[in-house]
Amino acid sequence: MGRGLVLVGCLVAAMLACLGGAVATEYVVGDSHGWTAPPNITPGYYDEWAAGKTFRGGDTLKFVWNGTHNVANVTKEEYDNCTKVDSVFEGGIAVSLTLPASANGPYYFISTVGSDCENGQKLAINVVSLTPTESPNGSASSIAIGAFSMLVLVSSSIIAMFMN
Repeated sequence: MGRGLVLVGCLVAAMLACLGGAVATEYVVGDSHGWTAPPNITPGYYDEWAAGKTFRGGDTLKFVWNGTHNVANVTKEEYDNCTKVDSVFEGGIAVSLTLPASANGPYYFISTVGSDCENGQKLAINVVSLTPTESPNGSASSIAIGAFSMLVLVSSSIIAMFMN
């Protein structure tokens, strides 16, 4: 019976690992540098920071700063031109912005303080949809659901064996 419980525990852990891909992630923008301007960063720093990440609807971007900073969600044109906009998020030492669950495509963020944007304090990300019908060739989430279903089937069969 003890060996069966260990096996069931391993199967539960495997099922939870399959579900891990569906959980929203919080990203601290810029990691240890946070949301800052030169001389703490170089132009292109935030592009490099975002390059290795997959952003999904429901994920949270946490902009952490020291001093006078803000962040604005802008259009591509406003991003390209570092256009100062009125709708900014500011105050305190951090702002967390959660991407809508239905988010898909590019999102742009800039600082509107002084010439910070022109000096590199801007972020462009591409958000991948969580909706399987919008993704080509299926999706990782549908594969995870299939794996989860298989693990449930196998684990219930094993549990039934130990119950008899």
